[in-house]
Amino acid sequence: MQNKLVENWLISAGELTYTAPFVQLLINEGFTVLQAKGGTTEQGKDIIARDPNGIIHCYQLKHGNIGSSEWQQYRAQLDDLTEIPPKHPSIPDGLDTWECYLVTNGDITGQTLTTIVDYSKVRSKKGNMILKTVSKEELLRRFIDSFGEFFPTEPNDIRVFFELFCENGDNTLKRDDFKLYFERFLSQFDTKRSKKKKLEAIQAMPILVSYLLTNKYAKGNLTSLIDAWVLTQLTILYYANKWALEEKNYTATEYLILEEIDRLIASLLIEVAADENHLVDATYGLFSEPIMTYRLRCAELLGYVSASINYSVLSGRELPNVPIGLAEKVALMHQKRMLISEAGIPFQYNSLLASLIHGQEKAAITELMSLINGILSAHADNEEGLLSPYYTTEQAVAHMLGVGEPIDESFQNRSYMLWPAVLLLAKYDQREFLNENWKVISQISMEEIVAYDQNDLLLWRAANADMLDTFPSSEQSWTSLKAEATKVYDNDIPPILLKRKYLIPLIIIAMPHRLTPKMILAITNT
Repeated sequence: MQNKLVENWLISAGELTYTAPFVQLLINEGFTVLQAKGGTTEQGKDIIARDPNGIIHCYQLKHGNIGSSEWQQYRAQLDDLTEIPPKHPSIPDGLDTWECYLVTNGDITGQTLTTIVDYSKVRSKKGNMILKTVSKEELLRRFIDSFGEFFPTEPNDIRVFFELFCENGDNTLKRDDFKLYFERFLSQFDTKRSKKKKLEAIQAMPILVSYLLTNKYAKGNLTSLIDAWVLTQLTILYYANKWALEEKNYTATEYLILEEIDRLIASLLIEVAADENHLVDATYGLFSEPIMTYRLRCAELLGYVSASINYSVLSGRELPNVPIGLAEKVALMHQKRMLISEAGIPFQYNSLLASLIHGQEKAAITELMSLINGILSAHADNEEGLLSPYYTTEQAVAHMLGVGEPIDESFQNRSYMLWPAVLLLAKYDQREFLNENWKVISQISMEEIVAYDQNDLLLWRAANADMLDTFPSSEQSWTSLKAEATKVYDNDIPPILLKRKYLIPLIIIAMPHRLTPKMILAITNT
């Protein structure tokens, strides 16, 4: 069964779907991966790696069968692959020999194999490298050898696996089902397996994740793909910490995932900037209501764009090129966005955090005031409040339109998202605004999940945790409020995130129920 699952994935995977798994395969086989970005500036080399013997290998990855027409289409890239020496800081200048591979998850058909042999002979006579091939059967064998045992075998696991795999590529990722599946997958190695087997399970994660995301990649569903890889990273970090694995043993897998997030972010910025349809695709379910679709999509995309920029800046990673037209789209999204539930508020926090990161304090304060006014308006008399972040945007839309499963829970005078905004305004000395609104603010319960073990906040559900349900004092001391707003909260977030705070902007979008005052202030009070 595992072999069939691997084969089913491999033959249906697009080039971008199996790139990250192929990199992980090389890592698993003992290679040191030097570059895994590809692109138009990489001179035919999607992947550059060093094998255990120190030999440099360069790969050009393709999708599907390669016949004579495909060969001609790829010829220029392959000329670069075999002619231009790979460049990387760890590769000395003057490298005169390297291994070159054309990799495809299909077959090399017809006379193309003969053409490649003849091509290599001609290139070799000119002092260039010969071209080797890796096609479906070899890829399948290597993937099965390295990762086949980690595919599900139990009927219930197979059912859940295929339910996630068969999800429509255009639909929003079912983040709870996705995260909980991989938490269950890794938890089975808690007590029964060696550290070596635990590490192998972590290394299998990119392959399993890529399998389940096949349809999302096919549809270019970038926001869901970003969410999925962020959730994967958090799951790996949680279990690596729980199992006391040395970081050096899973750094390559972690870096591979960050590289994929980088690539998806760059693609997202380009897509948003180039959009000519007012940022709306009004074809799916409840989101087909034109005005609501437009405004919700603006809020969502603004959140992802802002989170992407925040992540890049805070991590010190290379910022993606800002495409022409993005600034105008950001201004449009600011103007048109809509707030209907607390699950969407992390989008706004990312927007105002982007302003703070770029030194635009006044703009951030204006956004904070607007956010607080919006939340307070939702809790005014005869209003029912905002659905908590435990409900998706789709559920909030259904609730607003009076369709779908009824939601009987009351949200009046309860908020998970208000207190971080209050503290940020206190931090930036907006005492007058807070004074004017304090009577209403103090009538709203500030809710927060506090885990006994902070690392449990990386899980979708923190079993050992308390719900804090606190009303602010009606006679709040400004001194104590200011002290709370300026405190350093490093000891109140998962320890494994301390040197990965750059993930927080993406975490609060992928898991909005994990946005807490401490998460927000841990970024701003550093």
